[in-house]
Amino acid sequence: MNTLGEPMWIGQYRLTSRLATGGMAEVYVGRQISPDGQFGPMVAVKRLLPHLIKDSAIVRMFLNEARITAQIRHPNVVTIFELGQVEGEPFIAMELLEGRTWAELRQRAADNGKRMPAGVALRVLTEACRGLDAAHRAVDEEGKPLALVHRDFTPDNIHVGVRGDIKVIDFGIARTSAWGAGTEPGTLKGKFFYMSPEMITAKPVDHRADIFAAGVMLYEQLCGRRPFTGNSIDEVVIRIAREEPALPSSYDPAVPRALEAICLRAIAKEPRSRHQSLAEFVEAMEAVGGDSVLATHQEVADYVTALFPEKTDERRSTLRRAREADPSVPGVMAPVTPGQGLDATLPAPNPPHLAAPPPPAPAPVKVKANDGKRSPLPLILGVVAIIGVGIAAFFGLKGPQLSASEQLAKAEQSKGSDRVSGLVQLATLPDSTDTQLARAGALLTEAREWEGVLSLVDGWLLKNPKSLDARLLEAKASVQTRKGKRAETAVREAAVLAPNDARPDAVLAELRELQADTSAALESWTRAVNKAPGNTQYLARQGYWLSQSGRLDEAEVALTKANKKRSDWLTTAELGFVKYRKEQKEEAMRLLRSVVKEKPDLLEGHYYLATVLFQKNDLTAARAEYLAADALAGTDTRPLTALCEMEQMQQTSELAAVQKKIRERFPKEAEALLVKCAASAPSP
Repeated sequence: MNTLGEPMWIGQYRLTSRLATGGMAEVYVGRQISPDGQFGPMVAVKRLLPHLIKDSAIVRMFLNEARITAQIRHPNVVTIFELGQVEGEPFIAMELLEGRTWAELRQRAADNGKRMPAGVALRVLTEACRGLDAAHRAVDEEGKPLALVHRDFTPDNIHVGVRGDIKVIDFGIARTSAWGAGTEPGTLKGKFFYMSPEMITAKPVDHRADIFAAGVMLYEQLCGRRPFTGNSIDEVVIRIAREEPALPSSYDPAVPRALEAICLRAIAKEPRSRHQSLAEFVEAMEAVGGDSVLATHQEVADYVTALFPEKTDERRSTLRRAREADPSVPGVMAPVTPGQGLDATLPAPNPPHLAAPPPPAPAPVKVKANDGKRSPLPLILGVVAIIGVGIAAFFGLKGPQLSASEQLAKAEQSKGSDRVSGLVQLATLPDSTDTQLARAGALLTEAREWEGVLSLVDGWLLKNPKSLDARLLEAKASVQTRKGKRAETAVREAAVLAPNDARPDAVLAELRELQADTSAALESWTRAVNKAPGNTQYLARQGYWLSQSGRLDEAEVALTKANKKRSDWLTTAELGFVKYRKEQKEEAMRLLRSVVKEKPDLLEGHYYLATVLFQKNDLTAARAEYLAADALAGTDTRPLTALCEMEQMQQTSELAAVQKKIRERFPKEAEALLVKCAASAPSP
C-alpha cells in the first residue's frame, strides 16, 4: 500500500492511498465527497493502467464488468457506485471489501493440511449462488431481462469478508443479451475446469452453465478433488463433454447421499437435467440438514479471521492503514508524514489526467459559523502555521532524502525489517533505476521476503509499467504467496513484453504445480523448454511431469538429456521410475539404489525403490523402503498408502498395523485411503 503524498481526485472521489497495482489496473482507497461537501462512504476506485487505455479489448472488458454489475443490487454481489470517465480514462468506484476470495481461503486451509469445514463452505456457496441468481434475474434500465451468464463462476470470483459477508465479484467476461460479452466471441471463456459441456461444444449457453459451475464447486468441497481431470486441457474438456464423474462418495464415504444427489444433478450433461435456477439449487442444499447444516455468518467471519488474523495479515493491515490515512472523519486527523496531512478543507492539486476536484469538503474540526463580523484570516493563518511547523519538524528530524544509490547501500548494510523496508522504499525514490530496483528485488527474493517483493514491484511498475524484470519478479512473488490471479496476470503481461522469453512460462508452470494441475504444469514446462531447450531445470521438470502423465518414452528422453547435462538426484529417481515402468527393471534398480545411497533424505528415492522391490517379490526390503519414505513424508500420504496396498494384496500380518498407522497419521483422509487400500485385496 502506498499512501499518497497529497490526496488526488477522480471525479467526486478523493483518493488517499493506493491499495494495489495489478497487471491491468490500479486500485485506490478513497471517499466520495458530494458537490455540497458532504462525506460519502469509503470506496475502492479502480483505474486501468495508462498504457492499456488504447487496448480496445481490455477497455471493453473493463466497461462491461461495471455496466453489468451496476444493474445488480443484491447483498451478495459487489456494489458498483459509479462508472465514470475522466479525460477519456474510465474508472469504476465500487464497494470497499475486506477479506479473501474463496479460492484463497481454500488454499490457506490446504497449506495448513486441512479442508474448509463443510458448513462454512456450504454457506459461502449458497450465498454466492443467491447473488448470482439475482444477477440472472436482473433487468436493464427499460425493464428488459439482461439474460446474464457469468461464465467465470469460480472460487476466485467469490469474495468472503471478515464480517461473514459473501459477494460475487468480477463480471468481466459475463455475457448479456443487451451488451454481449467482455471478450471476443468464439473463444473458451473462464477456467475450463468449471466450464459446462455446452460451453465446450459451442452450443447455446444460458444461466444453467453457471449452475454447472456451482455443482463443480460443490463436488470439490465434498470430496477434495475436481469431477473431471486429465493429463491435458483437451482431455479434461473431452471428459466434461462426454464422461460421467465418479460418485463423490467413492472418494469419501462420509459424503451425505442427499448432497451427492444435488451435486450430480447440478453437473448433469444436459442443461434441462440440472436444477433450473440457482435459487432451486440453494433451496435443495439448505433442505439437507444434518451434519451439513450451513454455518452462520459469524462462524464464517470467525473462520476468515482465524486464517487471516488482522495483526499478522499484510493485506488487512494495508487496508487499516489506508483508512487511517483518510482525513474525512470529523475530529480525527491522519498521522502527518512527508508531503501528507493536508487539511480536508484545502483543495488538492489537479494531477495529470484527473478531473478537477469538487467543491471543498467541510473542515475535519467543527468551528463556529462565520457571522460576517469575524474574518477567517486568523483560522487560515493558524492552519498554515501548523502545517509549516509540521514540515519543519519533519525535515529537522529526518534530514534530507537519500539518493537511490545511497538508499540501496544503506539497506544492504541493514538487517531484518529495516533492511526490507529500506529496499522497498527504493521504489519510491525518483532517481532509482531499473538496475537498482532489480538488485533490491534480488535481495528480497534471496531472503524470501515475498510481501516485500510485491511492495517493491508496486512502486517499480508505477515508474516503468513495461519492465519485464518487474513483471517476472511480481509473478514469482505472487506464486510464493499463493496469489494465483495476480501471478497469472503478471505472467500474461510478461509474455506480452517478451513473447520468446521462457521465464514467464516457467513461473506459470510453478504456479500450476502448486495448484496440482498436472496437465497445465506440463504444458507450461513444455513451452519453456521449446523456448530455452538448453535449460536443464526446465527439461528436468518437463520430464518429471511427462512421467507423472504416463508419457514414458517422452519422459525418458527428457530426463536422460537433463541428467547428462547436470546430475540431479530427483531427476535420476524419476528416470529410474520411468525405466521400471518400461520393464527395464535392472537399470531402474541400479539408478534407484544409487539415489538412496547418495541422497538418503529424498522421499522419491525410497518410494520408487520400494515399488521395484515389491514387484521383485522382496517384501521385507520393500516394506523397509516404504517405511523409510514415510519417515520423510510429513503430510504426503503416498508411502503409507502404497505400503497398505502391498500388505492387502499379500494378506500379510502387518496389514492391521499399517491401517492403524493410517488412521493415526491421517485421521481426516483415513476412510478414503483405507477404501483405496481395500480395493487392492485379491479376488476371492
